[in-house]
Amino acid sequence: MTANPAELVLMGGNPAPSARLDAAGDAYRDFHGEDPKRVDEIHEPSPRPVTLAELGTLLELRVKRPTGWKWGSFDFTGRKVRLAATIKGSQLYFIGGDQKVSRGELTHLGADNSKELIDLGECLLIAYRARKMQVNGVEANYEHNFGEETGVRPRLMYDRRGPMPRLFLSGGAYRVESRGIIN
Repeated sequence: MTANPAELVLMGGNPAPSARLDAAGDAYRDFHGEDPKRVDEIHEPSPRPVTLAELGTLLELRVKRPTGWKWGSFDFTGRKVRLAATIKGSQLYFIGGDQKVSRGELTHLGADNSKELIDLGECLLIAYRARKMQVNGVEANYEHNFGEETGVRPRLMYDRRGPMPRLFLSGGAYRVESRGIIN
């Protein structure tokens, strides 16, 4: 296998001996309340390597609009974008799937279509689908409003460069714990 600039290790199988895989397995176990069943290595374009634990499937992101309607929403249902977090739960990532935001969506949101790296605004809400043993192992949809405790929300950013446009969160005071995304 060739060197990879970034990889996502989704715990969901075969136990691996490395410490970073063990740590990802611990993060998966803490969030889902059960042992991982598989390891997926996904090669993503990124400036540096990172090991992540899968949280679920992204369903929706909602951002505060600068003008007009109070918020804009991005629907990811059926687009196969996975939600993951760093092992320490300090950063959320959107992995794989169709993350493209159309020019129409950008215009509707009031974003500058001329840019390649676009600040889509303050992220108000994230919705995802996951199966958690803490709630009887039933797969369910979860919604989290960012900034519930401190009022500090992350910003949703969009990198439209290259063949695989990517969304990412910048800043915010959230963290991922076994009960879910906090703040």
